[in-house]
Amino acid sequence: RLEVKAEYRPPMSCSSGRAPTSTSGKGRSLSLPHAVQAIAGGFAQWNARNQETKALWQQMDRTCTATTVSDALIQVRAIVSLGHLIWAYAYMRVLYDKNMELYYATLLAAPGELLPVVYTPTVGEACQKFGKLPLYPRGCYVNLTQRGNVLAVLQDYAKAHLQKGPDGMYLCDCIVFSDGGRILGLGDLGAWGMGIPIGKLDLYTVCAGVDPRRTMPVLLDIGCTDASGNTAKLE
Repeated sequence: RLEVKAEYRPPMSCSSGRAPTSTSGKGRSLSLPHAVQAIAGGFAQWNARNQETKALWQQMDRTCTATTVSDALIQVRAIVSLGHLIWAYAYMRVLYDKNMELYYATLLAAPGELLPVVYTPTVGEACQKFGKLPLYPRGCYVNLTQRGNVLAVLQDYAKAHLQKGPDGMYLCDCIVFSDGGRILGLGDLGAWGMGIPIGKLDLYTVCAGVDPRRTMPVLLDIGCTDASGNTAKLE
């Protein structure tokens, strides 16, 4: 169902701490990126797979300490003041992972400043570097081996991230999906293109009031062309 049931407005006073279980990604097995499925330990093990990724993961976690909208705005504006928005993008991804309500309250408090951080133009560079950034639970991946089993993959993600209505069906108002094949003129970025479905859904929430708790960013994780077909030189 694509119609918006009610305009989303997050509370302006948000609790601190990690995201609730509904956004933790726990229990998922089918809807992870294909490369993550191949290792034990899920997101945490993937983010600790090498020293650089682990250090970046820990660094961004320590940087994002906001528990209020004013705190978050101060922190992200401080990063933006350095003049390179990819770090602000990384900060906002951590903020979402820690507290989704605070993330959207912050976006809604300064959309003119922050939508260019979480979506265009920054999302282009973010997609070029998506696989080098820490991976977080937001995002449903459907790989080529799951052909004929797509419904089970979507249900796997929905079980971890969506709520059920009185009829027992998962509440989802909007799905944005991509195959990562043509990312903003940057070529075929494969699974690294997840930044586009995520960014579009943020745009829909801020500008149209779509409830983010009823959305799914989906990427067809089916590989990419060789290095000549994209600007990140992915094989």
